[in-house]
Amino acid sequence: MASPSSLRATLHSMGNLATNGPIDLVTFDLYDTLIELSPPRWERLAAAARKQGIDADAVALREADRIAEDYFTIENGRLPIRDRVQPEREAFRLELMRRWLEAAGLPHDPETTRAMRLAYVSEFDEVPDHHHYRLFDDVLPALRTLRREGVLTAVISNADDDVTVVCAHFAFAPLMDLIVTSALVGYEKPDPRTYQAALEPLGIDPEFAVHVGDQPKSDVVGALGVGMGAVLIDRYDRHDGLDVPVVSTLTELADMVVASRNTRR
Repeated sequence: MASPSSLRATLHSMGNLATNGPIDLVTFDLYDTLIELSPPRWERLAAAARKQGIDADAVALREADRIAEDYFTIENGRLPIRDRVQPEREAFRLELMRRWLEAAGLPHDPETTRAMRLAYVSEFDEVPDHHHYRLFDDVLPALRTLRREGVLTAVISNADDDVTVVCAHFAFAPLMDLIVTSALVGYEKPDPRTYQAALEPLGIDPEFAVHVGDQPKSDVVGALGVGMGAVLIDRYDRHDGLDVPVVSTLTELADMVVASRNTRR
């Protein structure tokens, strides 16, 4: 993992991170960036596997989760899962489970995949509100740092329902200038129109904005595609070889943004 100082240097030098002026807007992904499922997906799946008599390691499942997440991003971008008929939604979830098990080196035959799908409780099956999530400790301090600096902030979330209630519950809604939910605007990240739904109301040109999220195929690709800067937050140390800055905390991100603005004063 690169040091914060080297990441800060990258922020100043990379052309896709608002080098034509100060960063005036930071947009945030929601899930696994600001909040996470509690317990996390991989712990839930490990518990489900044990009930099926399968010895599964939660750390290995956490690493393999990246493969499942990439599959979700691609499929959800092609046609939002929520807009598919029930048999297609269930077929997608079975295939996601199969890929996740395979990536973790676990049995993934049709019978095992179906049993694991039935035993596993995921975001798909939870009540779509805040009760099954927790806020990362660095969120509020980072948002307050950006607020003091005069930087606008917004949420851009791929979600099936308005996430405003979730943001309000965790007390960071007042620190956001805008909350964008894909289900309400009609487009999913990485579609550039999802990002424009935040940029246009706030009156910020994309070259003066940075998006941070945990998904390379949606957060990074989408932000760069619309002309914004992109920062990947890798809270679980699962990514390498990316051509954008990578941080492990939002504290690092806030420090980078402040440093970038200070160099242009």
